[in-house]
Amino acid sequence: MKKNNVLSEVIDLSLPVIGEMVVYNFMNIFDAMMIGNFGGNKAVSAVTLSTEIVNTSFNIIIYIGLAISITSLVARSIGARSIKEAQLYSYTGIRIGFLLAILMFVILFNFSKEILSLFKAKDEVLYYANIYIKVISIALVPNILITIINAILRGIGNTVIPFKISLIVALNKIFFDFIFIFGIGTKSLGIIGSAIATVISQTIGFIVVFFYILKKYFLKFNIKYLVKSNFFAIKQVLKLSIPSCLEEGAYGITRLFCTGMIMSLGSISFASNEIANIIEGISVMPGVGISVAATALVGMRAGEKDYKMAKKYANYCCLLAVGMMMTFSVFFVIMPDFLADLFVKDNERQLIKLTALCLSIGALEQPFIAISNVFSGALKGLGDAKTPLYISLFTGICIRLPLIYIFIYKLRWSVINVWWITTVQWAFDGILMYIIFNRKCTKRIKNLE
Repeated sequence: MKKNNVLSEVIDLSLPVIGEMVVYNFMNIFDAMMIGNFGGNKAVSAVTLSTEIVNTSFNIIIYIGLAISITSLVARSIGARSIKEAQLYSYTGIRIGFLLAILMFVILFNFSKEILSLFKAKDEVLYYANIYIKVISIALVPNILITIINAILRGIGNTVIPFKISLIVALNKIFFDFIFIFGIGTKSLGIIGSAIATVISQTIGFIVVFFYILKKYFLKFNIKYLVKSNFFAIKQVLKLSIPSCLEEGAYGITRLFCTGMIMSLGSISFASNEIANIIEGISVMPGVGISVAATALVGMRAGEKDYKMAKKYANYCCLLAVGMMMTFSVFFVIMPDFLADLFVKDNERQLIKLTALCLSIGALEQPFIAISNVFSGALKGLGDAKTPLYISLFTGICIRLPLIYIFIYKLRWSVINVWWITTVQWAFDGILMYIIFNRKCTKRIKNLE
């Protein structure tokens, strides 16, 4: 296969995933803007806190865990030309996803007030957040099923339909937000209206993608696969899902502990770190999107037992991710003050200066984040979710936590040193992911020769 063809395939598969992430981010921004215009800071606090709780559990358990494993298993089945196996993993993923959706709904609906209280929600914020989280928990069922079906589609090399579904969900969400929040042609429902808009938009998205995959692809309705359990398939799905969940959970917990230590430096230092993280979040999207493509592409080649091509696809995914994220690095270096000023009032010069310094240092870690994300996805494409977990645990517990504890919490160094520490962490993380992926591919190539 020609180099240009490989790069073209990587771009074709990656860009819709990145577009999908951008669409959902803008949907959340518009939603927050409308809530803010309707109810002010307390309404925004209630909605953002509820959304953060739901999205965190959703991302760890479903998006990073179950969905990635389904993409990898379906991709390897397609690569091995085993349609029945791809069907089996698809139905297993849908069944597990549905059960998890019901479980998460029951927990969030019945214990929403207790969960919100753990996050120090009080008075009006607690009241509105409690109502909001109960309603949006209903949307978990269609939302999770959309995510699993999208994972199946990515496994067979189609990322365009998930992108189109994101547009359908986002446009319906914004449309119904206007109607229900502000009472256009109906009674104004405010925060509850936003939650209802979420349920309706996710339901519409699920109906569209479900009938699409039934009509266009191999996932024909098969009651045997849908009802009858196949313990081998369940075991394979959980074998990949659980380490992926733990990897994301370990990263989140480590980051949470570090955030607590950064808070000890004071509000200005904490705010500068958080604003810099928000800005950097835009840069990270290409790396995350391309890592999903790497899982699918490497999985297909692994299914064919063409590990030389698997390495080539992973390397091209890495080059594309590094190139895109380095573009953001340039902006972080040449205009950090301008970017920080977008989030801060002009009179808060110290906050702007600290945020700009954090971003300037953050420019150095962008290529390493890209390498880490892509080769973590590539390893999962090979069917190895444990290695990314072990690497994340090592770099988080042995590098990030102790260094931030010593230099930030104990020695009280400036918050900009947090970004030097995370750069070191991501460098180790990315290099280890790259080395181990290539060693595994090389070993499998030798075994076949």
